[in-house]
Amino acid sequence: MAIKSVEEERVLEAEGVVISDLPRSDAPIVSENYEEILGDPNKYPSSVKFIMVNEVCERFSFYGLRAILALYLTRFMGFTEDKSTVVVHAFTMAAYATPLLGGWISDTYLGKYRTILYVSFIYCLGSIALATTAIPGVTGYDSAGNPHWWGILIGLSLIALGTGGIKPVVSTFLGDQFASNQGHLLTTIFHIFYFCINLGSVFSTILTPYIRSKVSYAVAFAMPAGLLLIATLIFFLGRKLYKIQKPTGSILWTSFHIILIGAWAKTKQVSMKIQYFFFHCLRPGLNDRTHTTIPNSHWLDAARGLYPKHTVDDVRSVVSVLVVFIPLPFFWSIFDQHSSRWVFQAERMNRHIFGGYEVEPDQMPALNPFLVLLLVPIFDRGIYKAFDKCRFPLTPLKRMSVGMFIASLSFVYAGFLQLALDRSEEPLSIVWQLPQYLILTIGEIMISITGLEFAYTQSPKTMKSLVMATWLLTVSIGNLLVVVIAEIGGMAMWLSFFFFAGLMFVSFIVFVFIAVMYTYKSETPAPKDDEEEESLVGEKNQ
Repeated sequence: MAIKSVEEERVLEAEGVVISDLPRSDAPIVSENYEEILGDPNKYPSSVKFIMVNEVCERFSFYGLRAILALYLTRFMGFTEDKSTVVVHAFTMAAYATPLLGGWISDTYLGKYRTILYVSFIYCLGSIALATTAIPGVTGYDSAGNPHWWGILIGLSLIALGTGGIKPVVSTFLGDQFASNQGHLLTTIFHIFYFCINLGSVFSTILTPYIRSKVSYAVAFAMPAGLLLIATLIFFLGRKLYKIQKPTGSILWTSFHIILIGAWAKTKQVSMKIQYFFFHCLRPGLNDRTHTTIPNSHWLDAARGLYPKHTVDDVRSVVSVLVVFIPLPFFWSIFDQHSSRWVFQAERMNRHIFGGYEVEPDQMPALNPFLVLLLVPIFDRGIYKAFDKCRFPLTPLKRMSVGMFIASLSFVYAGFLQLALDRSEEPLSIVWQLPQYLILTIGEIMISITGLEFAYTQSPKTMKSLVMATWLLTVSIGNLLVVVIAEIGGMAMWLSFFFFAGLMFVSFIVFVFIAVMYTYKSETPAPKDDEEEESLVGEKNQ
């Protein structure tokens, strides 16, 4: 599938691919002894296939187990739908929060290869533990006669740690395998990488529920676990072929420290202004020259005495991008419910299609990755270019604004569908769920994929990994919101759909306001080392 370069970059980032970390023509690939290793400019490195197998199997495993998790919790574990929703979204929340930890460990201590290998073992243990919990009687029974929850807690916790640890590392490690004279091969390899991930998602979301219904939950969970074990072994067998870079340190702490310094300085500045205001209210005749002049500078500039000017400026750019991220958790709070609440809705519908074939309710989420594969080229090459030709180009923030509104409509539709289900004497056809998946996927394409393009182009080169980790964190926060609301409980399903649609609409209004206030930036190269030192000396001497 051919996709425009910038479209490919933002879609790949959604799977944890950090394009900024990939080698470029002027960035040689180094091994552990830091000597450049050149390869055949027309041939893929032999190590690539080991990494690709590992990633494809990991994604197949993650999407497969998540597809059947909601029904496993209600049908096998005896959870209520609200409690099952809490567990599913708490798991997703953890899976998208741990990439911060995985990236930091890789950059600071272990390096990419050892991080992937060690975390893969944790991932395998979690998958085996989860499959074991699906064997009747293994974890014991609670007072209500249902299987005990301790086993699934251990399994899902280890899996969340494993997938989060791998997500920000494996794609950049893949890029590390290409030498400086092989940069032109990266586009093709990531076309394949992206396509395989989505194709694996489609098949895992169809196949795993089928095994669950025809065989057992234990076998359905054991299949992804077995794939992970094989993938980890294959990844290990390629160890002598990998080009490995030593850890160079993480920008995460530096960025956090700069923000901390700036926030503390801003607090003191505001305190000074308050004191000055009240002091002059009491003594209006006081000469203005007696108060301290507060310079009109950005609040992060207070860190310039400790960090290079360009580093502080980069953090300023990142903060501007992160402000745009503020409404995004509300989108993820509705998007990820297609693997929980929408599955429960499908369970109550007539799922017989094509003359009698029964669709499993947890197979319906496969529509999302399938529609993504189908619609991305249509939007990229058709709809967006049509607007360009009409001299009304849809900038990234315009696309995202439209996407926020469209995404809210998917839950309005789901709410009315649920009302019809509740009032109908006979179950409605599962075909009626197709429009809400289509609407949600259109919203996803305009928000998620476009948002990653925006974040990629508007963040400085040195901070792209940090911005990507924060993007994944918005997914985590969105799922946390679902957990909190589901824990409160008490809402009928149709009402919860309308409630989240309302939240999404409010976030759409907020996002439009933020988008109007935002000023697009063009990337500027960081200063050279001698400029950096000169800047530091000058600032310290002031």
